[in-house]
Amino acid sequence: MNQLAEKPVLHQVPSAQESIANAKALFNGQAVRCKLEKMFDELPDKSRGLVLIAGGLPAKDYKREFSSFDDLELQKIRMGMSYVKQMVVDLDNELGDVRRLKHYQFSSTH
Repeated sequence: MNQLAEKPVLHQVPSAQESIANAKALFNGQAVRCKLEKMFDELPDKSRGLVLIAGGLPAKDYKREFSSFDDLELQKIRMGMSYVKQMVVDLDNELGDVRRLKHYQFSSTH
């Protein structure tokens, strides 16, 4: 009987302007940029530094937020991400999952 007495939860409908802005964001890259900015800012320091070095930027910039980079620096970050991705793909193709490599496979004395 309590189940019948519960009121249904109403979902708030966004305004027309909000809906239009969200639809436009899907086509102008703004939605992806927001995801990219959030992802980059949440990367661990070491990973962010790796992407920066791979793109040709100084590692000391690892503390900067994504929004503080200019267009040229953002292009270098994009190239750094692409470089890291290609390196991972190449390693996977040659060696398989690198997490499964054992320490003795790296050692010349074993």
